[in-house]
Amino acid sequence: MARFILKRILQIIPMLLVVTIFAFCLSNLASGDIAEISIRSSGGQVTPENLAQARIDLGLDQPLVIQYFNWLGKAVRFDFGNSFISGKPVINEIMSRFPNTLYLVLIASIMAIVIAVPIALLSARYSGSILDQGLRVVTTIGATMPEFWLGLLLLYVFAIHLGIVPVIAGSNIANIFLPAFTLCLSYSAVYVRMLRTNLIEVRRSNFFKAARSKGMSEGSAMVRHGLKNAILPCVTLIATNFGGMISGGFAVETIFSWNGVARYAIESVKAKDIPVIECYLLLVALAYIIVNLIVDIIYQYIDPKIKLQGGRRRLWFKR
Repeated sequence: MARFILKRILQIIPMLLVVTIFAFCLSNLASGDIAEISIRSSGGQVTPENLAQARIDLGLDQPLVIQYFNWLGKAVRFDFGNSFISGKPVINEIMSRFPNTLYLVLIASIMAIVIAVPIALLSARYSGSILDQGLRVVTTIGATMPEFWLGLLLLYVFAIHLGIVPVIAGSNIANIFLPAFTLCLSYSAVYVRMLRTNLIEVRRSNFFKAARSKGMSEGSAMVRHGLKNAILPCVTLIATNFGGMISGGFAVETIFSWNGVARYAIESVKAKDIPVIECYLLLVALAYIIVNLIVDIIYQYIDPKIKLQGGRRRLWFKR
């Protein structure tokens, strides 16, 4: 296991280097002069003298390659400079909001799994029935429903019309329910589809038939034996979506006034706050990589029969 983890960490390094190049190039491709953007964002006066000094302060007077390595050296120490808008260290601005996003995503991920598992079990158990067809229609609607539309609808009904929850979401479970449900719905619909397909495949396997021949009911066999094998292929999808929720939850965070990193990143893009955008891109990429590393470890812990070769997971279902 230790050898595997070390190998995966070594594979992470070139991936992160590619991300750093992308993030750095993005700042140089930004419309407008970065030095001018920095001065205007801080409320300063744009003069030739101030522009020249800003370029020196930002290292823009040096060759592009030197700029990249200087920036990379600071990024390794999580020093991304100060925000053009607030003047505060970027890493502090990001990390002050990251726990809020992580909390929201964690609750949304749990809700997505809790919703998906029983629906998938019912749909697979009664495959081809009217119930199955109805559930598939509902999941299709859930998978295609825009988050911003659902969020606005829920906010109007429960916060404005009924007054059950506050308009601005809070940190307790009651207040976080609406933004978490809005964020999780489309993901849970995807999990239902995948779990249903896997469960139907498991029902056709020999080990499932053997369990049924021993007198176990079909429902019990699906829960006790089928669910483990059916959910394993979904682990990677769940992990990838976890990272996707962190980076793509800006609509939910904006609608519910949630003080998270995705909303902050969108505001920074509008304001052309380049240091914040660079830091956000790197941290999101790092989050994706760490989550996938954890998933690989979980795979081997759950089922030692799973082999990981060349970064790809190979699954052996019990037949």
